[in-house]
Amino acid sequence: MKLRYIAATLCISAVAFTGCSTSSEVQPEIKQEVAKQEETKQEETKQDEAVTDMNIVSATVAATQVLDKLETDLVGVPNTKYTLPTRYDGVTQIGQAMSPDFEIIASLDPDLVVIDSMFKENVEKSMNEFGMEAFYFNTSTYTNFLGSIEELGQVIGKEEEAKALISELEGVEEVVKSKIKGEAPTVAVLFGGGENFMLATDNSYLGDLVDTAGANNITDDLNVESDYIPFSMEQIVASNPDYILRFAHGNLEETKKSFDQAFDKNPAFATLDAVKEGRVIDLDPTIFGVSANIHVVDAIEVLGDILYGE
Repeated sequence: MKLRYIAATLCISAVAFTGCSTSSEVQPEIKQEVAKQEETKQEETKQDEAVTDMNIVSATVAATQVLDKLETDLVGVPNTKYTLPTRYDGVTQIGQAMSPDFEIIASLDPDLVVIDSMFKENVEKSMNEFGMEAFYFNTSTYTNFLGSIEELGQVIGKEEEAKALISELEGVEEVVKSKIKGEAPTVAVLFGGGENFMLATDNSYLGDLVDTAGANNITDDLNVESDYIPFSMEQIVASNPDYILRFAHGNLEETKKSFDQAFDKNPAFATLDAVKEGRVIDLDPTIFGVSANIHVVDAIEVLGDILYGE
């Protein structure tokens, strides 16, 4: 019995000794690993702070609206007749989107200048001369608008905010699409200025909105790459769309009169189902436009009400 007790005691002592020895050997390794993790965390924090502290100039209203949603401060904003978010009250104005004042922009020592991609050719030379970094924000279609929000979020370290905003916008389009009962309606989008009318394709902002809302644009089968194509009476009559959406560009009242005159003087229009059933709609220019902005939510909702009822 004594021998067993002594043997057991020796075993326990040996285990205890080994455990302590192992613990003392592992302890420095654990400390080193913790130190490495802490160092990595501090480095990531420094990088995040560096991105957050970027001096950003926005030369476009649409991007300025988005940057507000991404909770981003700016050192420069565009001159505009539109009301910018209150976050940017008192921020230096840098001129019009199409031709910003690069002397003013340079004085703000920007790390990034956000410019509408449609003005890239206008400003690219000046951007290079002043050695400034540019992000070209694409507002040509709703789809491209979402893509630019995601990319901009990555560039300025606001990935999560960008994802949340995109999710909000996509949520609206899903609600609209859920209203579709049966076959999706066919739509013709007439875009005009003065007496010149065009049909908007899915490559345009308005055409892409129609696609986003789940409707079928009559230009879908034409396989064209242009944003707009020449208006064709034959095309409209042959397609006999469920809805005709008209958007006046330029002098709104004159363009609407031109629209009405074109419809009234041509007997073929009277044969269209959209005309007979009162589904020729003039789009509100305060909601719709030729390029995307943060109010695209309202445009999608209104389009959903037009196509699928309120």
